[in-house]
Amino acid sequence: MIQIKKATLSNFRAKSSLDISMGRRLTLLAGENGSGKTTLLDGLAIGLGAVFSRFPNVKGLGFKSEDLKKEAKQTAPFARIALESFDGLRWDRTLRRDQSRQTVGQIPEGIGLAHINHYIDEKFLNPYNAGTPFQLPVFSYYGVGRALLEVPLRRRGFPKNHARFDALEGALNSVTRFKSAFIWFYNKEFEEGKRQKEERSFDYKLPELEAVRRAIEQLFPDISEPHIMLNPLRFAVRINGTRLDIMQLSDGYKTMLSLVIDLASRMALANPHLADPLAANAVVMIDEIDLHLHPEWQRRVVGDLLRVFPNTQFILTSHSPYIIEAVNNHLMRFQVRDQLSSSPDLEQLYPLQANDTAVYYLQKDGIVDIMDKELGLIDNKLIHPYNALAEAYDQMRDLQWEARADD
Repeated sequence: MIQIKKATLSNFRAKSSLDISMGRRLTLLAGENGSGKTTLLDGLAIGLGAVFSRFPNVKGLGFKSEDLKKEAKQTAPFARIALESFDGLRWDRTLRRDQSRQTVGQIPEGIGLAHINHYIDEKFLNPYNAGTPFQLPVFSYYGVGRALLEVPLRRRGFPKNHARFDALEGALNSVTRFKSAFIWFYNKEFEEGKRQKEERSFDYKLPELEAVRRAIEQLFPDISEPHIMLNPLRFAVRINGTRLDIMQLSDGYKTMLSLVIDLASRMALANPHLADPLAANAVVMIDEIDLHLHPEWQRRVVGDLLRVFPNTQFILTSHSPYIIEAVNNHLMRFQVRDQLSSSPDLEQLYPLQANDTAVYYLQKDGIVDIMDKELGLIDNKLIHPYNALAEAYDQMRDLQWEARADD
C-alpha cells in the first residue's frame, strides 16, 4: 500500500532542497517556528494530491504560484515534490515558473506520474470497475485550523448516500472538515435505526458506525455515547455521565475529538467491508499534535493514535518536549517488552520499534536526524531550545548551592 518512505522537496517555498526519510509508523518533526515543519507537511500533501486526482470525483491538491522559492527578488525556475513509497513506487510533481524554452531547459528531468497512475489503476480502479474486493488507502492532513469546528445548523441539503471514494474528498485540505464527518455520522445513525426497526432489536449495531464509536471511546476513556441530537442539531457525548454538546467542550477535547471522528469515519467509509476498518492502511499528517492539549494528554496522545489505528503511518510536528519524551518512552517500552514487571503504567505504553520511527529537528538552514541509531532512542542533546531551559535551571541551582556553601 502507499506509505511514504522518502520525500524530496526542491525550490519549494523557503527550501532550496530538503531530503527526508520517513518511519513506517511514526515520523516526528520538531523545530523552531519558521524552520519548515508545516512546509514539509504541505509538500507531502501536494505530492499525495497526484494520487487523489486519479480517483473519480475526488479533487487533488496542487501547487500554487507562491510555492516557487523566491530569493533576492529572483523566482526559482521550478518547484518539485518527489515521493517514494515503501513498496517501491516513485513519482513527482513539478511546478514551472513559466513555459518558456529557457525555463524548461533549467528543469532537471523528473519521474512524472506514469508509475503511480498505473499502480492506482491496477490496485484500485480496475477492481472497483470489475466489482471485485480491494482495500482503499486513506490519506488525511490536519492543520492547526482543525480546532475551528464547522457544525451544520440544519439537515437540509445533506447527501443521502456515500461512495467509498468520498473518503478521500477534501482529506488533504489542512483546514477543519468536521462538517462532512458530522453528516456521515448522522446518516449512519439513521441507517442503524432503520435496521433496528426492521430487526425489532436495539441490539443491532451498524459495523462501520461501531468502528468510529470504538475509536472515540478508546482515545477518550471518559467519553461515551457519541451521537447526533436534533432540535437543535448537534453532536453530543457523555463525559463522566453528563451529556454535553461538542461545542461546549474545551479546545483540547474539540481539537482531538473532531480529528478522531473525521479520521475514523473516513476509514470506515473507505473500507466498510473490513472486519476492522480502523486497521486499514493510511497516511495521516498532523501539524502541532500538541495543539491545545494538557501535558498529561500530550504524554499519551501519540501512543493512543498508534494503538487505535494500527496500520497508519503518522507524520507529526510538535513544539512540545512532552511529546518528544513520550515518544522516547514508547521506544524504550519496545526494548524492555520482555522484562517488564506488573506495572500498569508501563504495560499501557505502546511498544514502538525504532526501525519504524524517524525523529528530526528542523532548523532554518537544514534538518538534523536526532534518532540515536545505536540506542534506538531520541538523542535529547541535539534539541537545543529544550535543553537550554534545563541548563538555565542548573546554572541557577549551582549559584544557589555556592551561596549556601559560602555561608
